[in-house]
Amino acid sequence: MSFAVHELPRAKADKRHIFEWLHERSPQGAAAWLNAYDQALTLLERSADSFGEAAENKDCPFDVRQVFFRTRRGRVYRVLYFIEDHTVYVLRVRGTGQAPVDPTDLQ
Repeated sequence: MSFAVHELPRAKADKRHIFEWLHERSPQGAAAWLNAYDQALTLLERSADSFGEAAENKDCPFDVRQVFFRTRRGRVYRVLYFIEDHTVYVLRVRGTGQAPVDPTDLQ
C-alpha cells in the first residue's frame, strides 16, 4: 500500500531548526541530514504501517508511530507520525538526545 505524506507545521519547524543548527556547523552535514530525512519520508510513503509505536503513543488519543533514520555519522533521529486512511501526517522530528514530546504538543 502507498501513502501520501504530509508534514504538519510543527514537523516543518523541527526540520528547519535541525537543518539550520547543522548548517551552522557543517553545510555538507546539513545536506546529508536532509537527504536522510527525505529517505525516511520515502519509507513512509511505501510502508508507514510497518513501523512501531512511539513512546508518546501511550498518552495520546491517536496511534503515534515512529520511524528512525540515521546520518552517515551514525546519529539517530526519529520521525513521529500518525496514519489516517492512506495519509501519513508527520507530527514532529526529534534529534539525538531530545526528550520525548509531550502528548499535548502532538494534538
